[in-house]
Amino acid sequence: MSIYEKNLEALKRNRPELYRKLQEIETNERYEVYLPEGKKYANIADTQNNVLFYEDADRVVQEQKKEFEKYREYPFLYLYGIANGALVDALLQNKKLTQLVVVEPELELVYIALNLVDFSEDLKENRLLILLQEEVTKSNIVTLMHSSNAKYYIKVFKLLLVSSYYETYYEEAFYTTYKKFIDTLRYVAEANGNDINDTFRGVKQHFENMDLMLSKYKYQAIRKKKNSNLAVIVSTGPSLSKQLPLLKQHQDKVTIISVDASFPILVKEGIVPDFVVSMERDEPTAKFFQVVDEKDQQDPIFLCASLQHKAVFEAIKGEKMALVMRPFAYNLYFEVDDYGYLCKGMSSANMAHELAYAMNFGQCVFIGQDLAFADDLRTHADGHVIESNEILENIVQNDDFIEVEAYGGKGVVKTNKYWVIFKDFMEQLIEDTSAVMKHYNATEGGARIHGTIEKPFADVLKEYALEKPKTKITLELIDEKETQKLKKKVKEKFKVIIKESGELQQKINKAFLKISEGTKKLENKEEEEMLSLLGIGETIELLNTISTIRKEIETSEIYNKFLSSIMQPLLYNMELELAEIKVRYVDNPKDNQKKALQWILAHRFWLFSFSGTIENLLHIIKESALYQADRSE
Repeated sequence: MSIYEKNLEALKRNRPELYRKLQEIETNERYEVYLPEGKKYANIADTQNNVLFYEDADRVVQEQKKEFEKYREYPFLYLYGIANGALVDALLQNKKLTQLVVVEPELELVYIALNLVDFSEDLKENRLLILLQEEVTKSNIVTLMHSSNAKYYIKVFKLLLVSSYYETYYEEAFYTTYKKFIDTLRYVAEANGNDINDTFRGVKQHFENMDLMLSKYKYQAIRKKKNSNLAVIVSTGPSLSKQLPLLKQHQDKVTIISVDASFPILVKEGIVPDFVVSMERDEPTAKFFQVVDEKDQQDPIFLCASLQHKAVFEAIKGEKMALVMRPFAYNLYFEVDDYGYLCKGMSSANMAHELAYAMNFGQCVFIGQDLAFADDLRTHADGHVIESNEILENIVQNDDFIEVEAYGGKGVVKTNKYWVIFKDFMEQLIEDTSAVMKHYNATEGGARIHGTIEKPFADVLKEYALEKPKTKITLELIDEKETQKLKKKVKEKFKVIIKESGELQQKINKAFLKISEGTKKLENKEEEEMLSLLGIGETIELLNTISTIRKEIETSEIYNKFLSSIMQPLLYNMELELAEIKVRYVDNPKDNQKKALQWILAHRFWLFSFSGTIENLLHIIKESALYQADRSE
């Protein structure tokens, strides 16, 4: 079997689309390959531009190897261009390298490199990932970051050029790719690095609400209740008002998914939504339901995130309500899957969009989804429960305006960083689901949402709102016996969490005390003095302690299945800082000792924070209604 055949076979399972494209190439056409006598590495000629990739391939590759030595501690590297494959092959010899991602704009150059170098083992293991230029999408980058520990190294991300040839002939494509990575990594950081206090508030409220959740309707049954051909997602942007007459006219033929803030506005206009979604943790969210009469709450189905404030559930007077778990590991752990999982995103509009997808709608349309200020700086539609000027004052006080592309590509509009995050999440899901769902943006104002088809609401309704009325949604009775059985199951899970998390915490405390004792003499000392006070033997012992406890945590079942997603916001930001230390290039004993010292001191705080977070979490569980009920039985 030839080198090329081995590489192709390796691609067949992991990268079938690239495999198929390469099979269609019979020989190289634009590029010619040369291996001068006495040389180790092949040179490539671009016959279209009449230029060689290298003056001397052997010399350049050796220089590149030396230059790239400073990246030897990086577990993840990103290259633009594959060229003759020599540098890629050299970098893969470093066993510390977990994954090498190569972006190549020309399929033919991939074909050439795979004929020259045997990458088969690394391709099989996904240690080498070759992406064509067109495959560098937001969705693929997000998947890439979350399929390994790559997300922890985004602060040290670099997209490195493999040859000056690419810099000359693919400069624009390179910078487009670089920007795509940077924009997506910002999104990944936002998604992983939320405020730990906000996370804990949600966790606390979720555990408090679990008893109520198990007594209400199941989300998995509700999501099968598709009752029309078109989902209309109603948000509360300033442009909503102009779409309400059309929505009212066609409300009996489309499925209306309203965000909580739009609910009072729709009721006032005589529009009855099929679903109302709500997910904010804050108590003021209850206002959206408190202002609506009980009689107007009887028809809609309310889907509320289980981590909301109890005031929201007290304000909802309609009987048709489900508390839905978000897709976090700590929710999956309890194995009550019929009550989850919805809303990866950060807004109710994201939740409504995901619901439309989960219900298998072939098409959805957004209205009122401005994600931007109106020309007069209004933030929401007329009739919003919270005054626009109140929202605006809060935003202006905390953040500067940001300009983004306007709906229809007509100039720019003003927005803020929060709406940009919401838009990022929405565009991510649109990209992920575009193969099975058409997305129309009929807002006719605000920010452009990439991936949507911009079309007037009247035209979308004409196309999809058929004469046949939508069917009435009915919900099955709640099985009280099953509810009690599930509550018992959750109580047992609580006991396991308390036991196993407590045992892990003890191990962490032991490691923390050892490091604290070992570094106590370094307090209030300058770095140079610290280095003289901490001997080599002590340093190695402390490094081993850190390595051991990290391995204990990483292999812990309770951490991986439960604790990790709760602790993510806290640990993620600390891991980003640790990654900067880990990848630092050192080439002498003193700098190596400095690096070790910084690693040890950073872990002293890391372990202290880890233990404290577990302590707080166990306290929250012990205070929850279900756990307290079990204690009183």
